[in-house]
Amino acid sequence: MRLPGLILIVFATLVPVIWFAPLAGERDAVALFSQYLGSSALILMGINQFLATRVAGLETIFGSLDRIYVLHKWLGVTALVLMGLHDIIDAEMNGLRGGPLAGIAEDIGEVSLYGLLILILASAITFIPYHLWKWTHRFIGIFFAMGAFHFFFIEKPFSNFEPLGLYISVFCILGLASYVWISVVRPMAPRGHAYVVQSVKRLGSVTDVVLSPKSRGMRHKPGQFAFLSFKGSGLSEEHPFTLSDAPTGDRTLRFSIKDLGNYTHRLGKHLKVGEEATVSGPHGHFTLPSGTAPQVWVGAGIGITPFLAFAESLKNRKSGPVKLYYCVRDTGDIPYAVELEKLAESLPDLELIIVNSAEGVRLTPERVIDDLGGRLSEAHVFFCGPVAMRKALKSGLILKGLKASRFHFEEFEMRTGIGLGHLSAWIWDTGMYQFEKRQAQKAQPAE
Repeated sequence: MRLPGLILIVFATLVPVIWFAPLAGERDAVALFSQYLGSSALILMGINQFLATRVAGLETIFGSLDRIYVLHKWLGVTALVLMGLHDIIDAEMNGLRGGPLAGIAEDIGEVSLYGLLILILASAITFIPYHLWKWTHRFIGIFFAMGAFHFFFIEKPFSNFEPLGLYISVFCILGLASYVWISVVRPMAPRGHAYVVQSVKRLGSVTDVVLSPKSRGMRHKPGQFAFLSFKGSGLSEEHPFTLSDAPTGDRTLRFSIKDLGNYTHRLGKHLKVGEEATVSGPHGHFTLPSGTAPQVWVGAGIGITPFLAFAESLKNRKSGPVKLYYCVRDTGDIPYAVELEKLAESLPDLELIIVNSAEGVRLTPERVIDDLGGRLSEAHVFFCGPVAMRKALKSGLILKGLKASRFHFEEFEMRTGIGLGHLSAWIWDTGMYQFEKRQAQKAQPAE
Protein backbone atom coordinates (compact mmCIF):
# COMPACT_ATOMS: atom_id res chain seq x y z
CA MET A 1 0.00 0.00 0.00
CA ARG A 2 1.21 3.45 -0.82
CA LEU A 3 1.80 6.01 1.92
CA PRO A 4 -0.04 8.90 0.18
CA GLY A 5 -3.26 6.87 0.12
CA LEU A 6 -2.97 5.93 3.79
CA ILE A 7 -2.26 9.56 4.72
CA LEU A 8 -5.34 10.70 2.81
CA ILE A 9 -7.54 8.20 4.67
CA VAL A 10 -6.19 9.20 8.09
CA PHE A 11 -6.55 12.88 7.19
CA ALA A 12 -10.16 12.33 6.08
CA THR A 13 -11.08 10.86 9.49
CA LEU A 14 -9.27 13.61 11.44
CA VAL A 15 -10.79 16.60 9.61
CA PRO A 16 -14.11 16.40 11.56
CA VAL A 17 -12.16 17.12 14.78
CA ILE A 18 -12.00 20.74 13.56
CA TRP A 19 -15.77 21.02 14.07
CA PHE A 20 -16.27 18.53 16.89
CA ALA A 21 -13.69 20.17 19.20
CA PRO A 22 -15.56 23.49 19.68
CA LEU A 23 -18.75 21.57 20.50
CA ALA A 24 -17.03 19.81 23.42
CA GLY A 25 -17.37 22.92 25.59
CA GLU A 26 -21.13 23.06 25.04
CA ARG A 27 -22.09 19.37 25.04
CA ASP A 28 -21.39 16.12 26.85
CA ALA A 29 -17.81 15.35 25.77
CA VAL A 30 -18.23 11.56 26.07
CA ALA A 31 -21.39 11.53 23.95
CA LEU A 32 -19.71 13.85 21.45
CA PHE A 33 -16.73 11.48 21.21
CA SER A 34 -19.13 8.63 20.50
CA GLN A 35 -20.66 10.66 17.67
CA TYR A 36 -17.19 11.34 16.29
CA LEU A 37 -16.48 7.59 16.27
CA GLY A 38 -19.70 6.93 14.39
CA SER A 39 -18.92 9.68 11.90
CA SER A 40 -15.41 8.29 11.33
CA ALA A 41 -16.90 4.84 10.68
CA LEU A 42 -19.16 6.31 8.00
CA ILE A 43 -16.20 8.12 6.41
CA LEU A 44 -14.17 4.90 6.26
CA MET A 45 -17.11 2.91 4.89
CA GLY A 46 -17.71 5.53 2.20
CA ILE A 47 -14.05 5.36 1.18
CA ASN A 48 -14.20 1.57 1.25
CA GLN A 49 -17.18 1.47 -1.08
CA PHE A 50 -15.27 3.73 -3.46
CA LEU A 51 -12.19 1.49 -3.36
CA ALA A 52 -14.37 -1.44 -4.46
CA THR A 53 -15.21 0.30 -7.76
CA ARG A 54 -11.72 -0.35 -9.23
CA VAL A 55 -11.91 2.96 -11.13
CA ALA A 56 -8.85 4.20 -12.97
CA GLY A 57 -6.35 6.02 -10.80
CA LEU A 58 -6.91 4.09 -7.57
CA GLU A 59 -3.70 2.09 -8.00
CA THR A 60 -1.72 5.30 -8.49
CA ILE A 61 -2.83 6.61 -5.08
CA PHE A 62 -3.29 3.47 -2.98
CA GLY A 63 -0.96 0.92 -4.61
CA SER A 64 -1.58 -2.17 -6.72
CA LEU A 65 -5.04 -3.74 -6.66
CA ASP A 66 -3.95 -6.75 -4.60
CA ARG A 67 -2.80 -4.32 -1.88
CA ILE A 68 -6.05 -2.37 -2.23
CA TYR A 69 -7.95 -5.56 -1.40
CA VAL A 70 -5.95 -5.86 1.82
CA LEU A 71 -6.61 -2.19 2.60
CA HIS A 72 -10.31 -2.74 1.83
CA LYS A 73 -10.47 -5.57 4.37
CA TRP A 74 -8.79 -3.64 7.18
CA LEU A 75 -10.77 -0.46 6.55
CA GLY A 76 -13.92 -2.55 6.92
CA VAL A 77 -12.66 -4.06 10.17
CA THR A 78 -11.61 -0.64 11.51
CA ALA A 79 -14.99 0.87 10.61
CA LEU A 80 -16.74 -2.02 12.34
CA VAL A 81 -14.73 -1.48 15.53
CA LEU A 82 -15.54 2.24 15.47
CA MET A 83 -19.24 1.47 14.99
CA GLY A 84 -19.13 -0.99 17.88
CA LEU A 85 -17.53 1.60 20.15
CA HIS A 86 -20.08 4.18 18.99
CA ASP A 87 -22.84 1.76 20.00
CA ILE A 88 -21.25 0.98 23.37
CA ILE A 89 -20.48 4.60 24.34
CA ASP A 90 -23.73 6.45 24.89
CA ALA A 91 -24.12 9.15 22.23
CA GLU A 92 -27.39 10.63 23.51
CA MET A 93 -27.43 14.30 24.56
CA ASN A 94 -29.93 16.43 26.39
CA GLY A 95 -31.56 19.39 24.74
CA LEU A 96 -31.59 18.04 21.18
CA ARG A 97 -34.67 18.17 19.02
CA GLY A 98 -35.24 15.15 16.88
CA GLY A 99 -37.20 15.11 13.67
CA PRO A 100 -40.10 12.74 12.97
CA LEU A 101 -37.68 10.04 11.75
CA ALA A 102 -35.23 10.19 14.65
CA GLY A 103 -36.63 7.12 16.41
CA ILE A 104 -36.67 5.08 13.21
CA ALA A 105 -33.14 6.25 12.39
CA GLU A 106 -31.90 4.98 15.76
CA ASP A 107 -33.41 1.51 15.17
CA ILE A 108 -32.04 1.37 11.63
CA GLY A 109 -28.59 2.24 12.97
CA GLU A 110 -28.75 -0.85 15.20
CA VAL A 111 -29.75 -3.03 12.23
CA SER A 112 -26.90 -1.53 10.18
CA LEU A 113 -24.34 -2.30 12.89
CA TYR A 114 -25.29 -5.93 13.37
CA GLY A 115 -25.78 -6.53 9.65
CA LEU A 116 -22.28 -5.25 8.95
CA LEU A 117 -20.97 -7.29 11.89
CA ILE A 118 -22.32 -10.50 10.37
CA LEU A 119 -21.12 -9.75 6.83
CA ILE A 120 -17.62 -8.68 7.83
CA LEU A 121 -17.36 -11.77 10.02
CA ALA A 122 -18.41 -13.86 7.01
CA SER A 123 -15.61 -12.22 5.03
CA ALA A 124 -13.12 -13.40 7.65
CA ILE A 125 -14.34 -17.01 7.56
CA THR A 126 -12.32 -18.07 4.54
CA PHE A 127 -13.81 -21.58 4.28
CA ILE A 128 -17.11 -20.07 3.11
CA PRO A 129 -17.23 -20.69 -0.69
CA TYR A 130 -16.19 -17.68 -2.74
CA HIS A 131 -19.46 -17.43 -4.68
CA LEU A 132 -21.52 -17.40 -1.46
CA TRP A 133 -19.20 -14.87 0.14
CA LYS A 134 -19.34 -12.63 -2.91
CA TRP A 135 -23.14 -12.83 -3.07
CA THR A 136 -23.60 -11.91 0.61
CA HIS A 137 -20.87 -9.26 0.40
CA ARG A 138 -23.14 -7.20 -1.86
CA PHE A 139 -25.45 -6.55 1.07
CA ILE A 140 -22.74 -4.48 2.77
CA GLY A 141 -23.84 -1.56 0.58
CA ILE A 142 -27.42 -1.92 1.83
CA PHE A 143 -26.34 -1.85 5.46
CA PHE A 144 -24.08 1.13 4.69
CA ALA A 145 -27.13 2.90 3.24
CA MET A 146 -28.92 2.20 6.53
CA GLY A 147 -25.99 3.70 8.40
CA ALA A 148 -26.17 6.80 6.21
CA PHE A 149 -29.94 7.06 6.89
CA HIS A 150 -29.14 6.81 10.60
CA PHE A 151 -26.72 9.74 10.30
CA PHE A 152 -29.02 11.94 8.23
CA PHE A 153 -32.01 11.71 10.60
CA ILE A 154 -30.62 10.94 14.06
CA GLU A 155 -30.55 13.57 16.80
CA LYS A 156 -27.17 15.36 16.79
CA PRO A 157 -25.75 18.74 17.89
CA PHE A 158 -25.29 19.96 14.32
CA SER A 159 -27.42 19.99 11.20
CA ASN A 160 -26.77 18.22 7.94
CA PHE A 161 -26.31 21.62 6.28
CA GLU A 162 -23.54 22.88 8.57
CA PRO A 163 -19.90 22.29 7.50
CA LEU A 164 -19.54 19.18 9.69
CA GLY A 165 -22.81 17.70 8.45
CA LEU A 166 -21.97 18.46 4.83
CA TYR A 167 -18.48 16.95 5.19
CA ILE A 168 -19.76 13.63 6.50
CA SER A 169 -22.63 13.68 3.99
CA VAL A 170 -20.10 13.83 1.14
CA PHE A 171 -18.63 10.48 2.20
CA CYS A 172 -22.10 8.99 2.66
CA ILE A 173 -23.04 10.07 -0.87
CA LEU A 174 -19.68 8.81 -2.22
CA GLY A 175 -20.32 5.40 -0.68
CA LEU A 176 -23.92 5.23 -1.91
CA ALA A 177 -22.97 6.31 -5.43
CA SER A 178 -20.17 3.72 -5.47
CA TYR A 179 -22.59 1.00 -4.37
CA VAL A 180 -25.07 1.94 -7.13
CA TRP A 181 -22.22 1.93 -9.66
CA ILE A 182 -21.01 -1.54 -8.60
CA SER A 183 -24.45 -3.13 -8.22
CA VAL A 184 -26.47 -1.51 -11.00
CA VAL A 185 -24.53 0.55 -13.52
CA ARG A 186 -21.47 -1.65 -14.11
CA PRO A 187 -23.44 -4.91 -14.62
CA MET A 188 -25.60 -3.14 -17.23
CA ALA A 189 -22.54 -1.94 -19.17
CA PRO A 190 -19.71 -4.36 -18.34
CA ARG A 191 -16.21 -3.13 -19.08
CA GLY A 192 -13.46 -5.28 -20.44
CA HIS A 193 -11.92 -6.78 -23.55
CA ALA A 194 -13.73 -9.38 -25.64
CA TYR A 195 -11.85 -12.65 -26.11
CA VAL A 196 -12.53 -16.19 -27.26
CA VAL A 197 -11.07 -19.41 -25.84
CA GLN A 198 -8.35 -20.62 -28.20
CA SER A 199 -7.16 -23.65 -26.22
CA VAL A 200 -7.80 -25.43 -22.92
CA LYS A 201 -5.32 -27.90 -21.45
CA ARG A 202 -5.33 -29.82 -18.18
CA LEU A 203 -1.92 -30.07 -16.50
CA GLY A 204 -2.60 -32.10 -13.38
CA SER A 205 -4.69 -29.85 -11.13
CA VAL A 206 -4.05 -26.78 -13.31
CA THR A 207 -6.19 -25.58 -16.22
CA ASP A 208 -4.08 -23.78 -18.83
CA VAL A 209 -6.25 -21.40 -20.88
CA VAL A 210 -5.19 -19.40 -23.94
CA LEU A 211 -7.49 -16.61 -25.18
CA SER A 212 -7.38 -14.79 -28.51
CA PRO A 213 -8.83 -11.27 -28.88
CA LYS A 214 -12.00 -10.61 -30.84
CA SER A 215 -10.85 -7.05 -31.57
CA ARG A 216 -7.84 -5.05 -30.30
CA GLY A 217 -7.31 -7.00 -27.10
CA MET A 218 -5.56 -5.98 -23.89
CA ARG A 219 -1.99 -4.84 -23.32
CA HIS A 220 -0.25 -6.03 -20.17
CA LYS A 221 3.13 -6.37 -18.47
CA PRO A 222 4.66 -9.64 -17.24
CA GLY A 223 3.49 -10.34 -13.69
CA GLN A 224 0.16 -8.51 -13.86
CA PHE A 225 -3.27 -10.07 -13.32
CA ALA A 226 -6.73 -9.52 -14.76
CA PHE A 227 -10.35 -10.33 -14.00
CA LEU A 228 -11.74 -13.12 -16.14
CA SER A 229 -15.28 -14.32 -16.85
CA PHE A 230 -16.85 -16.57 -19.50
CA LYS A 231 -20.19 -16.44 -21.30
CA GLY A 232 -21.42 -19.94 -20.74
CA SER A 233 -20.97 -23.13 -18.73
CA GLY A 234 -22.08 -21.29 -15.58
CA LEU A 235 -18.74 -19.43 -15.48
CA SER A 236 -19.93 -15.83 -15.82
CA GLU A 237 -18.75 -14.91 -12.31
CA GLU A 238 -15.73 -12.60 -12.48
CA HIS A 239 -12.49 -13.85 -10.84
CA PRO A 240 -8.91 -12.50 -10.75
CA PHE A 241 -6.11 -14.62 -12.22
CA THR A 242 -2.45 -13.95 -12.98
CA LEU A 243 -1.43 -13.72 -16.63
CA SER A 244 1.11 -16.49 -17.17
CA ASP A 245 2.68 -15.41 -20.43
CA ALA A 246 4.63 -12.41 -21.65
CA PRO A 247 2.88 -9.91 -23.95
CA THR A 248 2.59 -11.00 -27.59
CA GLY A 249 2.12 -9.01 -30.77
CA ASP A 250 -1.36 -10.44 -31.37
CA ARG A 251 -2.33 -9.82 -27.70
CA THR A 252 -3.29 -13.39 -26.95
CA LEU A 253 -3.51 -14.05 -23.22
CA ARG A 254 -2.67 -17.10 -21.15
CA PHE A 255 -3.98 -18.00 -17.70
CA SER A 256 -2.80 -20.91 -15.55
CA ILE A 257 -5.62 -21.62 -13.10
CA LYS A 258 -5.22 -23.96 -10.14
CA ASP A 259 -8.20 -26.07 -9.07
CA LEU A 260 -8.66 -24.52 -5.62
CA GLY A 261 -12.42 -24.11 -5.23
CA ASN A 262 -15.88 -24.59 -6.68
CA TYR A 263 -15.47 -22.09 -9.54
CA THR A 264 -12.01 -23.22 -10.64
CA HIS A 265 -13.12 -26.87 -10.45
CA ARG A 266 -16.08 -26.16 -12.76
CA LEU A 267 -13.85 -24.14 -15.07
CA GLY A 268 -11.44 -27.05 -15.53
CA LYS A 269 -14.32 -29.44 -16.11
CA HIS A 270 -16.64 -27.46 -18.40
CA LEU A 271 -14.67 -24.75 -20.25
CA LYS A 272 -14.55 -25.42 -23.99
CA VAL A 273 -12.68 -24.02 -26.99
CA GLY A 274 -14.67 -21.30 -28.74
CA GLU A 275 -16.44 -19.91 -25.68
CA GLU A 276 -16.49 -16.14 -25.31
CA ALA A 277 -14.65 -14.45 -22.45
CA THR A 278 -14.38 -10.97 -20.99
CA VAL A 279 -11.05 -9.80 -19.56
CA SER A 280 -10.88 -6.70 -17.36
CA GLY A 281 -7.56 -5.14 -16.47
CA PRO A 282 -4.66 -5.41 -16.34
CA HIS A 283 -3.89 -4.78 -12.66
CA GLY A 284 -0.91 -5.03 -10.34
CA HIS A 285 2.61 -3.65 -10.04
CA PHE A 286 4.42 -6.98 -9.66
CA THR A 287 6.74 -6.26 -12.58
CA LEU A 288 10.43 -6.58 -13.35
CA PRO A 289 12.87 -3.72 -12.67
CA SER A 290 15.27 -2.40 -15.29
CA GLY A 291 19.01 -2.89 -14.93
CA THR A 292 21.35 -5.84 -14.57
CA ALA A 293 21.26 -6.43 -10.79
CA PRO A 294 20.96 -10.10 -9.78
CA GLN A 295 17.42 -11.33 -9.31
CA VAL A 296 15.86 -14.14 -7.28
CA TRP A 297 12.42 -15.43 -8.24
CA VAL A 298 10.54 -17.71 -5.85
CA GLY A 299 7.34 -19.35 -7.05
CA ALA A 300 5.62 -21.84 -4.75
CA GLY A 301 2.99 -24.10 -6.30
CA ILE A 302 0.67 -22.13 -8.58
CA GLY A 303 2.66 -19.06 -7.50
CA ILE A 304 4.94 -19.97 -10.40
CA THR A 305 2.49 -18.33 -12.86
CA PRO A 306 3.90 -14.77 -12.90
CA PHE A 307 7.40 -16.20 -13.32
CA LEU A 308 6.33 -18.04 -16.47
CA ALA A 309 5.62 -14.59 -17.91
CA PHE A 310 8.84 -13.17 -16.42
CA ALA A 311 10.95 -15.94 -17.97
CA GLU A 312 9.31 -15.61 -21.37
CA SER A 313 9.92 -11.84 -21.35
CA LEU A 314 13.69 -12.36 -20.90
CA LYS A 315 13.89 -13.29 -24.57
CA ASN A 316 13.38 -9.63 -25.46
CA ARG A 317 15.16 -7.74 -22.64
CA LYS A 318 18.51 -7.47 -20.96
CA SER A 319 18.86 -8.62 -17.38
CA GLY A 320 21.41 -9.70 -14.82
CA PRO A 321 21.66 -13.27 -13.52
CA VAL A 322 18.31 -14.74 -12.48
CA LYS A 323 17.76 -17.67 -10.14
CA LEU A 324 14.26 -19.13 -10.31
CA TYR A 325 13.27 -21.36 -7.40
CA TYR A 326 10.23 -23.47 -8.26
CA CYS A 327 8.98 -24.83 -4.91
CA VAL A 328 6.73 -27.90 -5.11
CA ARG A 329 5.37 -30.50 -2.70
CA ASP A 330 5.88 -33.72 -4.66
CA THR A 331 7.07 -35.05 -8.01
CA GLY A 332 3.56 -34.93 -9.48
CA ASP A 333 3.11 -31.26 -8.66
CA ILE A 334 5.43 -29.75 -11.29
CA PRO A 335 3.19 -28.88 -14.27
CA TYR A 336 5.53 -26.30 -15.80
CA ALA A 337 8.91 -27.90 -15.15
CA VAL A 338 9.53 -28.95 -18.78
CA GLU A 339 8.52 -25.54 -20.15
CA LEU A 340 10.79 -23.73 -17.69
CA GLU A 341 13.69 -26.11 -18.32
CA LYS A 342 13.51 -25.34 -22.04
CA LEU A 343 13.46 -21.61 -21.34
CA ALA A 344 16.44 -21.94 -18.97
CA GLU A 345 18.39 -23.81 -21.66
CA SER A 346 17.76 -21.03 -24.19
CA LEU A 347 18.39 -18.13 -21.78
CA PRO A 348 21.94 -18.05 -20.41
CA ASP A 349 21.04 -15.67 -17.55
CA LEU A 350 18.19 -17.85 -16.21
CA GLU A 351 18.90 -20.70 -13.80
CA LEU A 352 15.99 -22.98 -12.79
CA ILE A 353 16.19 -24.65 -9.37
CA ILE A 354 13.38 -27.03 -8.41
CA VAL A 355 12.92 -27.29 -4.64
CA ASN A 356 10.90 -30.42 -3.85
CA SER A 357 9.72 -30.67 -0.24
CA ALA A 358 8.82 -34.35 -0.75
CA GLU A 359 12.54 -34.99 -0.97
CA GLY A 360 13.14 -33.18 2.33
CA VAL A 361 14.42 -30.03 0.64
CA ARG A 362 13.36 -26.57 1.87
CA LEU A 363 14.18 -23.14 0.52
CA THR A 364 15.85 -21.15 3.29
CA PRO A 365 17.35 -17.65 3.40
CA GLU A 366 20.76 -19.27 3.87
CA ARG A 367 20.32 -21.28 0.67
CA VAL A 368 19.46 -18.13 -1.30
CA ILE A 369 22.40 -16.22 0.16
CA ASP A 370 24.85 -19.00 -0.69
CA ASP A 371 23.52 -19.28 -4.26
CA LEU A 372 23.92 -15.52 -4.75
CA GLY A 373 27.58 -15.73 -3.82
CA GLY A 374 27.67 -12.68 -1.56
CA ARG A 375 25.57 -10.39 -3.79
CA LEU A 376 22.47 -10.29 -1.56
CA SER A 377 22.59 -6.52 -0.97
CA GLU A 378 22.50 -5.91 -4.75
CA ALA A 379 19.70 -8.36 -5.51
CA HIS A 380 15.98 -8.01 -6.13
CA VAL A 381 13.85 -10.84 -4.71
CA PHE A 382 10.42 -11.60 -6.18
CA PHE A 383 8.07 -13.93 -4.34
CA CYS A 384 4.65 -15.42 -5.10
CA GLY A 385 3.30 -18.10 -2.79
CA PRO A 386 1.92 -18.82 0.69
CA VAL A 387 2.03 -16.01 3.25
CA ALA A 388 3.88 -18.01 5.96
CA MET A 389 6.67 -18.92 3.54
CA ARG A 390 6.92 -15.33 2.33
CA LYS A 391 7.23 -13.91 5.83
CA ALA A 392 9.90 -16.41 6.86
CA LEU A 393 11.95 -15.83 3.71
CA LYS A 394 11.60 -12.05 3.79
CA SER A 395 12.56 -11.64 7.45
CA GLY A 396 15.53 -13.96 7.09
CA LEU A 397 16.89 -12.20 4.00
CA ILE A 398 16.44 -8.72 5.45
CA LEU A 399 18.30 -9.74 8.59
CA LYS A 400 21.16 -10.90 6.36
CA GLY A 401 21.38 -7.61 4.43
CA LEU A 402 18.65 -7.48 1.77
CA LYS A 403 17.00 -4.07 1.47
CA ALA A 404 13.30 -4.32 2.39
CA SER A 405 12.38 -2.29 -0.70
CA ARG A 406 13.97 -4.98 -2.87
CA PHE A 407 11.70 -7.78 -1.66
CA HIS A 408 8.74 -7.73 -4.04
CA PHE A 409 5.64 -9.85 -3.60
CA GLU A 410 2.09 -10.29 -4.76
CA GLU A 411 -0.77 -10.87 -2.33
CA PHE A 412 -1.28 -14.51 -3.23
CA GLU A 413 -4.54 -14.72 -1.25
CA MET A 414 -6.67 -11.61 -1.62
CA ARG A 415 -9.30 -12.94 0.77
CA THR A 416 -7.78 -13.69 4.18
CA GLY A 417 -8.91 -14.02 7.79
CA ILE A 418 -8.51 -11.40 10.49
CA GLY A 419 -7.91 -13.45 13.63
CA LEU A 420 -11.27 -15.05 14.32
CA GLY A 421 -10.51 -15.91 17.94
CA HIS A 422 -10.05 -12.29 18.95
CA LEU A 423 -12.91 -11.12 16.72
CA SER A 424 -15.35 -13.70 18.12
CA ALA A 425 -14.45 -12.73 21.69
CA TRP A 426 -14.98 -9.04 20.90
CA ILE A 427 -18.36 -9.74 19.25
CA TRP A 428 -19.48 -11.84 22.22
CA ASP A 429 -18.40 -9.26 24.78
CA THR A 430 -20.02 -6.43 22.79
CA GLY A 431 -23.29 -8.34 22.37
CA MET A 432 -23.48 -9.34 26.03
CA TYR A 433 -22.73 -5.79 27.15
CA GLN A 434 -25.54 -4.38 25.01
CA PHE A 435 -27.96 -7.11 26.12
CA GLU A 436 -27.28 -6.49 29.82
CA LYS A 437 -27.51 -2.72 29.30
CA ARG A 438 -30.94 -3.01 27.67
CA GLN A 439 -32.18 -5.43 30.32
CA ALA A 440 -31.13 -2.96 33.02
CA GLN A 441 -32.92 -0.11 31.23
CA LYS A 442 -36.12 -2.16 31.00
CA ALA A 443 -35.91 -2.97 34.72
CA GLN A 444 -35.79 0.72 35.69
CA PRO A 445 -39.17 2.11 36.90
CA ALA A 446 -40.82 4.64 34.63
CA GLU A 447 -40.72 8.22 35.88
